[in-house]
Amino acid sequence: MTEWPTETDKWIEVDLEAIGHNLQEIRRMMQPGTRLMAVVKANAYGLGAVPVARELIKLGADLLGVTFLREALQLRYNGIDEDIMVFSPLLYQEYLTAIDHNIIVSVGSARDLSLVEKAAAQIGKKARVHIKIDTGLGRFGLDIDEAEPVVRDTCASEAIELEGIYTHFAAGVDDAYTVKQFNRFRSLLDSLEKQGISIPLRHCCSSSSFLRHPHMHLDMVRLGTVLYGQFPAGKVMPKVHLRECFRFKSRITAVRDFKRGSYLGYYRTYRLPRDSRVAVIPVGLVDGFGVEAVPKPAGIIDLLKMGVKLLASFLNLNRTSLTATVNGRTVYIRGKVFMQFCLAEIPPQLEVEPGDVVELPVKRTMASLAVPRYYLREGRGRAEDDNVLPVSEPGFIE
Repeated sequence: MTEWPTETDKWIEVDLEAIGHNLQEIRRMMQPGTRLMAVVKANAYGLGAVPVARELIKLGADLLGVTFLREALQLRYNGIDEDIMVFSPLLYQEYLTAIDHNIIVSVGSARDLSLVEKAAAQIGKKARVHIKIDTGLGRFGLDIDEAEPVVRDTCASEAIELEGIYTHFAAGVDDAYTVKQFNRFRSLLDSLEKQGISIPLRHCCSSSSFLRHPHMHLDMVRLGTVLYGQFPAGKVMPKVHLRECFRFKSRITAVRDFKRGSYLGYYRTYRLPRDSRVAVIPVGLVDGFGVEAVPKPAGIIDLLKMGVKLLASFLNLNRTSLTATVNGRTVYIRGKVFMQFCLAEIPPQLEVEPGDVVELPVKRTMASLAVPRYYLREGRGRAEDDNVLPVSEPGFIE
């Protein structure tokens, strides 16, 4: 690929062909008749929602999934007319806007149902609805014991088109709990069917359960992580070959020589053990590099692992150090990462100079929206600036 762009010191490359490959691999595992919802929430996991959504629709995704209404509106305002579903509960004004823009909404409580009916009546259009059931995640949704009356009321409503019903598994836990959640959901569906209530789209699988439990695919699967080339967290048997589609790149700003014993960075956290060359790279905390999400440990073993990792980082052990790749070689980031820069120690035999391209392991969902995305096909690409919802567009319908 040509070494571009020349107008920026950092950029992200998104390989559309890799996404296409991943989707083909996923289709191979799906049962005939099962639909695919491509999840493009969180700016398509940092890849850029609009161009990625366009590509996925072109590749045959049946509909798109997002968390918030503003994410769905971003797609609508950029000319994407295909079916889009919002997972999160909405405010009344948001339901008005969603219904007017033909966006599928979730109902996870009797209150949600009341608001949707009222909004649909005001708009004069039927609301397209999926009912959300909470089987053990503890976020949104109807409890099993309160679900049936709301489902019956939804079916009876002249203001609503009930298109689906779904639940969300607590990803990353043991299979036994996932099976327990699925059995709860399945029991509800069986009970509804005995009452003559058959809902067209029943879905519960995200990436982890999709790979581990094929019998849970039902009518539709909701996939994001695997589409973009990553296996989900937890013990997942890799039954599919995925290709990475995200690369964060930059160029070296300067190369400097330092004597043994010199300190690098704020708080002097790293001391050079030998005479060394150091490359200055214009990527830092503001870009998402060196920023870690630290969740609550899942158990004592997880806690111990986190503690060992922190200790190794404090001791500057290479095994846990941040790295980058330049001219085909791995280099280690030394010292604390600055707001807009980081420092890489260059191995003695590696020739580098300002302007050389560097690839850094920035987590895609941490990558700043200000970093331009370039979309590659056959090694060539284009840039799109679509990360921000146009402020000139109307927000809510009054």
